[in-house]
Amino acid sequence: MIYYILIIVSGIVSIWSVYNSFLAFLGLKWNPNESKSPSGYTFSIIVPAKNEENVIGRLLDRLENQEYDRSKFNIIVVEDGSTDNTLYVCKNYEKMYDNLTVIHLNSTNVVNGKSRALNYALKNAKGEIIGIFDADTVPKLDTLAYVSSKFSDPNIAAVQGRLIPINVRESATARFASLEELFYEYSISGRARLGFFVPLEGTCTFIRKSVLNEIGGWNEESLTEDLDLSLKIISRGYKIIYSPSTVAWREVPISLRSLIKQRLRWYRGHFEVSLKVNKIKFDLRIIDGLMIVASPIFMVLSLVNYSLVLVYPSQIYFIAATLVSAASFISLLLAIMISRRHMIEFIFPFLSLIYMNFVIILNLIAVFMEFIKYPKIWIKTDRSGGITVKIHDS
Repeated sequence: MIYYILIIVSGIVSIWSVYNSFLAFLGLKWNPNESKSPSGYTFSIIVPAKNEENVIGRLLDRLENQEYDRSKFNIIVVEDGSTDNTLYVCKNYEKMYDNLTVIHLNSTNVVNGKSRALNYALKNAKGEIIGIFDADTVPKLDTLAYVSSKFSDPNIAAVQGRLIPINVRESATARFASLEELFYEYSISGRARLGFFVPLEGTCTFIRKSVLNEIGGWNEESLTEDLDLSLKIISRGYKIIYSPSTVAWREVPISLRSLIKQRLRWYRGHFEVSLKVNKIKFDLRIIDGLMIVASPIFMVLSLVNYSLVLVYPSQIYFIAATLVSAASFISLLLAIMISRRHMIEFIFPFLSLIYMNFVIILNLIAVFMEFIKYPKIWIKTDRSGGITVKIHDS
């Protein structure tokens, strides 16, 4: 009986892997023609910032030079208890631009400081659409023009832009992190192409203010506030759409220490949300969304593949081995395609098969932390700021 259980679990995990690979392939090949609107909806762009002196100026330059009617958008920077020169840098930008406001918050013990900052800024926001940018993000100058044209349908509550790593080649860690994030990004694009679940990603994200007020803003106790918010929006019957033409670059961790901290927060946050899904109204998009929020569970279950040796030389071993091999091969092909598009050396897609074992271990640790109720801490990811961008770079 144990043999059959191993085979069934291995088959489920392999099917989940192939499913996400298929979506990523669709997303990789999707480049729709999207329209722009240089003036339309009013925007309030919120930038939560803590210890971001290395990157905050880069973002604010891009936001202030958006190809959009300047009377239709304002920027709210929420500086949250920084110990570096972030507040000083932001105040200098506030002096230069009349549509930029800086709010200083004192540090607090709330689990998710970013959610706290966003909720505080929401009370002061006047725009019809709320935009959210992390400080390390570098949006294209036509971002607002593309997004504005998306909200003509009143049932569309939010728009998520495409995120691309900006510092792929800063370190070996950055290359592995980029491959992982790009695979996820293209799977979201594939989901959007088929009309499936589109999760908000926390930056280059745009949401109707009326919907945010209806939902009650961001969850200050969640480690992945963006995913938590996405499920609430969908459960109320609204749509979240994805715009491949709304492009923003962002940093990935360049050190192993920083990567581990970030991924543990992400994976635990996903698992935390998955435990609450029973409280949310179901539809087909939510079912697809479960394939995302339950990722830590699937990753942990993939450990069973290492137990298949116990089944050998049974005939069903060859069935399971075929499924696992097929899933791995498809993932490898996708990794090669992604690496070629984003100029990652050819060896890294192959090494990523080893990296995935590291990811499995981190997911296992994250699930264990949630089960033992280890104190939740929202740890900010360190930014290198090593990539400089001119204001009018495309």
